[in-house]
Amino acid sequence: MKKTIFFLGLLFLRFALCAQFTTIEINKPLKDFPDMYDLTTPLNAGVTCAYIMANGTDTLWRYVSTFSNPLRHEKGMISNSVVDEETKNILLNRTIKEVMIYKDSVACVITKSKRNNSDFYYIRNLFFENGKWLNAFEDGRSNLEESHEYFYTYAPDYLIKLRRSSIVQTVSTDTLSFINYVKQYGVAPKEFLLEKLANYPLVIYGEIHRRKVSWDLLSSLLSDPRFTETTGTIFLEQPAYQQDEFDSFFASTELDTAIILDILGSSMVDGKWDRGEYEFLVNLWKLNQTLPAEKQIRIIPVDEQIPWKFCKTPEDFEKFDATLIDRNTRMADMVEHTLNTKTDTRNCLFVVGYGHARKSLVPGGYSSAQGEEPALTAGAQLVQRLSDKNIFVVIQHGPMMRNVGGAVCLVRQGLFDYVFEKTGNQSIAFNLSGN
Repeated sequence: MKKTIFFLGLLFLRFALCAQFTTIEINKPLKDFPDMYDLTTPLNAGVTCAYIMANGTDTLWRYVSTFSNPLRHEKGMISNSVVDEETKNILLNRTIKEVMIYKDSVACVITKSKRNNSDFYYIRNLFFENGKWLNAFEDGRSNLEESHEYFYTYAPDYLIKLRRSSIVQTVSTDTLSFINYVKQYGVAPKEFLLEKLANYPLVIYGEIHRRKVSWDLLSSLLSDPRFTETTGTIFLEQPAYQQDEFDSFFASTELDTAIILDILGSSMVDGKWDRGEYEFLVNLWKLNQTLPAEKQIRIIPVDEQIPWKFCKTPEDFEKFDATLIDRNTRMADMVEHTLNTKTDTRNCLFVVGYGHARKSLVPGGYSSAQGEEPALTAGAQLVQRLSDKNIFVVIQHGPMMRNVGGAVCLVRQGLFDYVFEKTGNQSIAFNLSGN
């Protein structure tokens, strides 16, 4: 009886969720719609985006995209492209199957086409922002049922993202209160990190890849005796399968930098060129040489990556690729397991790209295995598992950036940069929460 009631409860919740969605059947090829620029409805916005692709009018993406989409901020950096007739005909003959709408705020246009000689369904996600239906991003699934399930699953998350985006678009004009706060509560970054490491079981340091000044800051911690008193384990965004190599490097009584160069050279398909991280690992080896065994600091790589140096054939790649799990989940699993099983009573530092460090409940990026939905970031998962009081997350200031490189725009439309300029552009750290 209890199982039946539980099942009926789940069925009711599912029905209640689906009732918040509206589905409109279209079943017309794109070429049956006029070439338009109209953002008043999800369908028209979807058609507008499709014609941008077919016509190669890429300069329009800036005007039809959401605030959270990097294309919105590409001022003068995108030019129109030439679309050959074959590609254009393929795009024009795509069939717009359905429009799905969630709470009049988030929508998607599902379009059927062919990819690799098989049916494929493109899902153009749209957000209602500032009175217009704007392009958020495009996803895809292999059939209509999977497309429905995708939107049912993620539309609530996208609504959260939309609301958050609406908040951050509004920037305070009271810059004096920001300036006064930074002057009163700002401290030197090194002191800030040491204080957090002394008081939290886990500090997640969200870094910007290849930012040498950031690694120099971490290296400066190594020369302070307070660091070795409070910190016993450092997790890195390096492939977990390289644990033996790290252990070999730190166990060696002679500095063998070739091991670190091999680790960095094989951690991505084209290697990871990061002089700051290399120097940090060398400095940590030197520090460990001065410490008794029980005080030495251990490095634990926790990332999920294809072991490129073992990929000799396409079959090798396919074998490794088939076993991958979500990177954020793998990192969170390993960090949680270590914290629950370690005998070292000192706290831990987790150095990871800031996109994996943030705590907001938005799916992570650049993390999911092929064909799988992205999980929450490692930071968000760890907060859920270990509680917020046990974890402190550090996010570096910088421009809005993309993983492929390049700055998109300034955070909070330059508010923080203005405040830092007015306070002397000194290196500074402060708490975000509660201010």
